[in-house]
Amino acid sequence: MRLVNQVREEFGTEYPMLSFYQEPTLRAMTAHLTEAVGATTPDAAPAPGDDLPGTVERRAPATLQQARFATVHAGHRLPQVFNVALRLTLTGTLDVPALRTALTRLVERHEGLRTRLAPAGDGWEQQVLRPGPVDLPLEDLTARPAGERRAALDRVSAEVTETPVDPTRGTPMALRLLRTADDTWVLLLVLHHSACDGWSVSLLLRELAALYGSARQGVPDTLPDVECQPAAYAHWQQEQADEADEDRKVRFWLRALDGVPFTVGLPLDRPRPDSPSGRGGAVPFTVPAEVRAAVERLARQRGTTPFVVTAAALGRLLARTSGQDHVVFNISYANRERRAFESLLACTITGFALPVRDGAAGSFTALTDRVARTAVECMDHALPVRRIAPALREHTGIEVPDRLDVGFAYQSSLDAEVELPGLTTAVEDLAPAAARTELTFGLVPAGDELRGFVEYSSDLWDRATIEGWTRAYVDLLREETGRALDD
Repeated sequence: MRLVNQVREEFGTEYPMLSFYQEPTLRAMTAHLTEAVGATTPDAAPAPGDDLPGTVERRAPATLQQARFATVHAGHRLPQVFNVALRLTLTGTLDVPALRTALTRLVERHEGLRTRLAPAGDGWEQQVLRPGPVDLPLEDLTARPAGERRAALDRVSAEVTETPVDPTRGTPMALRLLRTADDTWVLLLVLHHSACDGWSVSLLLRELAALYGSARQGVPDTLPDVECQPAAYAHWQQEQADEADEDRKVRFWLRALDGVPFTVGLPLDRPRPDSPSGRGGAVPFTVPAEVRAAVERLARQRGTTPFVVTAAALGRLLARTSGQDHVVFNISYANRERRAFESLLACTITGFALPVRDGAAGSFTALTDRVARTAVECMDHALPVRRIAPALREHTGIEVPDRLDVGFAYQSSLDAEVELPGLTTAVEDLAPAAARTELTFGLVPAGDELRGFVEYSSDLWDRATIEGWTRAYVDLLREETGRALDD
C-alpha cells in the first residue's frame, strides 16, 4: 500500500490497488503510468493579452465546491452569509510595509486568493489573475477620543463582515487595517467560502506569520512550494468522476436513510415562513476543559474519535428535543485525501448525512458505538444530500430536501492560534447576521477546551432559545460522558 501511495504522489495520477495486485511487476506499473500520465489534460493556455496584475493569467474548470458556492451565492438573498471573516488584533510595534509584503506574497503563492469565478457553458470556470501588490486600506482611529475608538472599530468590523465578497466580480478576499492605539492594530480579513475552509484558514494564518517574519527581517521566506493549486484540484476531481461508483454510493444511502425522517422536528419560536429571509445569528459557547477531557477519554476507550462522541451527543439532544426516535444531520467533511492537498488553499469540504437511530434510547456508550460504525460507513460513501435526493424521492415517494436542516462540524483541522513575530496576536471569528441553514452546530479545539458556536435562522428561533440549547448540549456531554466512564 505504501508503494502504491508513493507512486500516486510522485506521478500525480491514480494507480488502483487492484491493478497492482493483478500484476505486481515493474513492467505493468510502467505501462499503466505511461498511459495515465500521457492522458493528463493540461491547464488551458493563458489568454492573449498583457501581463498587468489583475488580468487573466489562465483558465481552468471550477472545482465542485467553487461551482456550488458561485451558484448559491448568485441566488441568495443575503450572500454575505458566505463570508468567512476574521479580526486579528495585533499588539506591539507593527511593521505595516512588512505586513503588506507578506499579504502580497501570500496571494502570489496561492492562486485561490486571486481567482475569479465566471460562467462557462453550463457551469463555471476559474480565471486565475496575475498577482500584484495587495490593496490594504489603512484607517487610523487614534485621533478619536478613547471612548469612541471601540465603537468605531465595531462599526467598521460589522461593515466589512456584512459586505458580500463576490467571487464572480473579483478576487475572493477583502482586507482592512485599522490603528486603534499607538501599539494596537486590527487586521480585518474576509474570504469567500468558495476559496477557503477551516483547514485553509489555519494554513493562511501560519503562512502569514512566517511571511511577515521574513519580510520584517528583509530576507526571502523559506516556506515550501505549494504542491497543489485549485486548478489542479479541479482536474483531479474530474479524473475521479465515476458514474458506476456514484451509483454504488447512492444505493448505500437508500439503505442507510431508510425510515429516517429527513427533517428534525425541533420546536419553533415562530411559524416557518413560506420564503426564508436568510437572516440569522451565531451563539458562541464553550465546552470546558474537564468535559473535553472526558470526551477524549471516552473516545479512546471506545476506539473512536472526539468527533464521534460529540456527534452522538448532538444526536441525543436532537432526538430528545424533537421527540423523534431517529434523526439525521449533515456532516462537514474536510475531504483532504492526498498529501499534496495539505498545502492547498481552497475549499475542499464536502458533506454527508449522518443518521442517528434511537438517539434518545439506551446507554450513551451503545449510542457512541453505533454512531462510530455509521460514521465510518457514511464517510466511505460520502455524497452531498443534493446528489442523492432525486433517488431518495423516487425510492420513498416523499419529498426530500436538497439540504438537511441541521448540520454539525467538528473542525479539528482549524487552528487559529497564531503569533506574528514581535506581536501579541488575538484572532476572532466575525459572523454576519445571516444563516446558511436552519441550524448548524460547530466545535473547534482551542487550548484545553472546545470552542463552540451555533448558527441559526432568526426566522425560526430567538437567540435565547439557542442559548438554552447550547447549555443543554454542554450539560448532556458532561453527564453522559461521566456516566459512560463510570460504568
